Amino acid sequence: MKKLVSILLVLAMVFSLAACGGGTTEPAAPAEQPSGETPAAEMESYSWSVGIDSPEDTVTFIYAKAFSDKLAELSDGKITLQVFPNGQLGSDREVAESVQLGDVQFVIQTTAPMVNFVPELAVFDMANVFPNAEVARKVLDGPFISQLDEAYAKAGFKLLGFADQGFRTMTTNKKVESFADFKGQKIRTMENPNHLGYWQALGANPTPMAFSEVYIGLQQGTIDAQENPYEVIVSAKLFEQQKYVINTNHMFHAIQLVTNKALYEGLPADVQAIIDQAVDEASVFAREQADARVADRVKIITDSGAEIVEVSDALRAEMEAAAATVYPSIAEKIGQDLVDGILKAAEEAK
Repeated sequence: MKKLVSILLVLAMVFSLAACGGGTTEPAAPAEQPSGETPAAEMESYSWSVGIDSPEDTVTFIYAKAFSDKLAELSDGKITLQVFPNGQLGSDREVAESVQLGDVQFVIQTTAPMVNFVPELAVFDMANVFPNAEVARKVLDGPFISQLDEAYAKAGFKLLGFADQGFRTMTTNKKVESFADFKGQKIRTMENPNHLGYWQALGANPTPMAFSEVYIGLQQGTIDAQENPYEVIVSAKLFEQQKYVINTNHMFHAIQLVTNKALYEGLPADVQAIIDQAVDEASVFAREQADARVADRVKIITDSGAEIVEVSDALRAEMEAAAATVYPSIAEKIGQDLVDGILKAAEEAK
């Protein structure tokens, strides 16, 4: 009887372990996955934030929203990215610093504010480098950008990709048809020595001014002109105070998507792959939207009575020559290799 009881107890323990899973038996083999990828059901969940200083009706927001949507789609909802527009997380510079510190995971902004952290980004302050958006986008997606990887990394950042708002262009009350027409025009610029140097080389009188003061400045005649992408010209209604939009297309208004270097490198390879794919797809979509929105905004401007003025090939050549006189001062700050690199990349992309 004792022997029978012992056998029954042993059998009971075996069945109990089997029923509880016990961890001692091999699980059923999962469906085969591509090498290095984790099944979505087993992927860890992530909840991140992206900060932008722009409002919702901008390409910057469209880029951020597309990135958020793609992350959720590609991860089967395991990755959520909340978009904070309108400077809710701080100004461009403040959000960049938060990403650098790891308090915010992503930032989307133009390159100008991040020059404070990555001085080498002043290479994008070189005017009249790109003849059109197609060439600019080829350069931004090409091997030249790898020359900036170390600069981003040194500051604790990881560059993920670029979209854009097209080119910065000039609005004014004086029609510009020759190089001499730039002379003496009091034009508002960002407080950036490279931008100031460019307009001085054109013979204009560049005047740094807070963007919030530009509309009133144009209205009161404190300034004669300003320069911004079409999207900003329309959203801020600057065209209401100007007779002409001169398609100077002097600087490409690139928008970068940046994350914290340590955060990215600490993620599993499959999560990194999802981020990379989401960035690529969101960048394509944002660029398509940028092109469509420029056409729409041109119509808004012309319907208001302002005139769009195209720059002749001869005038553009003079502008390029003037811009080149500023390149040496930029090279002194960031190195001749970067200056030569972007010029070579642009030439090869034409």
